[in-house]
Amino acid sequence: MGKRKSGPLSGQQIVSNFSKVSNFPTFFMIKRNFTANETFHTVSPFLVEKAITETVGEVKSTKKLRYGDLLVEFHSRKQSQQIVKLKKISNIPISVSPHASLNSSKGVITCGELLNVATEEILKELQGQGVSHVRRISIRRDGQLLNTNF
Repeated sequence: MGKRKSGPLSGQQIVSNFSKVSNFPTFFMIKRNFTANETFHTVSPFLVEKAITETVGEVKSTKKLRYGDLLVEFHSRKQSQQIVKLKKISNIPISVSPHASLNSSKGVITCGELLNVATEEILKELQGQGVSHVRRISIRRDGQLLNTNF
């Protein structure tokens, strides 16, 4: 996995080649380009599964959503790149796009040592781990806005 080195002042260990891991979208929405309110509800699930498997190989999961679109989860970057190019599933015109929220996550970092570090520096240092946005949590105490350790 890589040589371990200790994190700055945290007592935790960080894998040194972790920053080389590149993120890619794994969840995609497949929508049917319809003219008369057609969705995937009327399409055979066998046809859909066969078309996707022939195009990109075995996928992690495929789900038909309530409103008729498909949510597909892929194993690899190569599959993600191939599915974006797909314009038809067995003569059915489709559009493919990464899912708006499932390809990212939000979290809170609690570290007292970061209290006096600028958010720009925190973002710069953590971008290699896939961090795309940093925001401080503030509280109002005695009418003053104070940064927290979170």
